Amino acid sequence: MLFALTGCVPAPESASNATDNAERLQLVQESGASEVTAEKIVRDIVGRVVQVSDLNGTAPETAWTFEADEFRQAGILEKHVTENGLILVVFMTTRNNPGPDEDQVQVSGKLRLQYERRAGRWIITRVENLTFRYSVGMST
Repeated sequence: MLFALTGCVPAPESASNATDNAERLQLVQESGASEVTAEKIVRDIVGRVVQVSDLNGTAPETAWTFEADEFRQAGILEKHVTENGLILVVFMTTRNNPGPDEDQVQVSGKLRLQYERRAGRWIITRVENLTFRYSVGMST
């Protein structure tokens, strides 16, 4: 009976396997993927343009440009390290800064961002709309 139970216990990891695993883990950590944070994304997205439609899908698509002076908030939902860099899926919310008699526009949803490492820095190379939609309301 004792023999059968010990057969279910995983064999101890050899020293060379442990070293190989530690080196692989270290390489992933050194990739700098952790340097791309929600705060960095909010700064990096400024000036980028994405096509958006309204929540109901009744209005034609329009271009949304992320402006430096607008409210922006992002949360990272997925992060994938690729051969060329990083692919992130983020949930982002932003809104315009309407003037008098202008409508308040809020845009939120999922975006897929592609980052590449260039000259030691992570740079956004692509922004893809997954579910990023706008809604219009009166400014108060």
